[in-house]
Amino acid sequence: MTARFDGLDRVRAAAMLLGLVYHATYAFMPDVGQWYPVQADATWSGFSVIAGVVHAVRMPVFFTLSGFFAALVMDRRGDRFLVDRFKRLMVPFLVAVPLNLGLDVLIRRASLAQGTVDPGYAGQGEWLFRPLHLWFLEYLFLYCLAAWALVATPLSVRVGGLLKRPEVVLLASALTAGTVVVWGEPQPAFSFVPSVGAVAYFAPFFAFGWALYRAREETAVLQRRGWWMVVASLALCLFVFTRPLQWQWQGQALAAVAAWLMVLGVLGPAMKPGTRPAGPLVQSAYWVYLLHHPLVQGGQVLVAKQAWPAWVGYLVVVAGAFAVSFGSFWLVVRRTPLAPWVGAKRV
Repeated sequence: MTARFDGLDRVRAAAMLLGLVYHATYAFMPDVGQWYPVQADATWSGFSVIAGVVHAVRMPVFFTLSGFFAALVMDRRGDRFLVDRFKRLMVPFLVAVPLNLGLDVLIRRASLAQGTVDPGYAGQGEWLFRPLHLWFLEYLFLYCLAAWALVATPLSVRVGGLLKRPEVVLLASALTAGTVVVWGEPQPAFSFVPSVGAVAYFAPFFAFGWALYRAREETAVLQRRGWWMVVASLALCLFVFTRPLQWQWQGQALAAVAAWLMVLGVLGPAMKPGTRPAGPLVQSAYWVYLLHHPLVQGGQVLVAKQAWPAWVGYLVVVAGAFAVSFGSFWLVVRRTPLAPWVGAKRV
């Protein structure tokens, strides 16, 4: 039986499912209306901290894992690598984008009708052509194209020895923070044209994951150090995102350190190969992520005017969006030819 990286599968699924948890916080943050199309009456400042911490570490972990599994697919599929990646990334992107564009304008118009769109929000109820939460698929395929082209060159990176040197985290963090200083915070969800800053910010994580697969037999040091890196990452995130420091370059630099600590911290303990098949929750993660965004925003519109505490409205939105997305996977997707397209086994 072919060995699977069970732990990494679960971490990747968690990173995707956290996307639902993250996006659901937005409407319940104070004064978010200028940047988000739904502003709930009840808000809580703690959601700003939760969103900041999750956002700082989730996508770096996800892109690192994507690089790792892309290298694994290259080993197993060889000449079929780009075909496989196109089917897994770009086909869902091309199918889901038109649906999301239509739902996006309908949800914003519904929010506008009930008075939960801030006057300062750009776009109001107009058509806006942007990838929203699907931007990562475009970037991943771009990185896969670059990796496929580089495989034909003698360029090779061995990370095994570097993993034993803690100062490498600071060097990687400096490079990542440098992209923010030069190009600003990456905001890839607002344009179909990949931005230089966002490409430069996430590329090192994908490249590290690719190189880590090649050096996967030399990661014992990460398995020993992993948990304290996770704790250090969360502590650093809380320090940054509970202060105005988060809006300054110093805070962004510290967030980059936290991102790399989290990447190394969660990947290490999860590196052990196994043969246990992924459960339904892990298999559903890709589908849940593709489907969740309009469900979350629609739920936020429905509860925005309710006289509930912010955390109650938030939990209702999370539970509702997850129930619909996971329920559709369990009842429909896993029983149809759609299953392999979202990384699941057909029942």
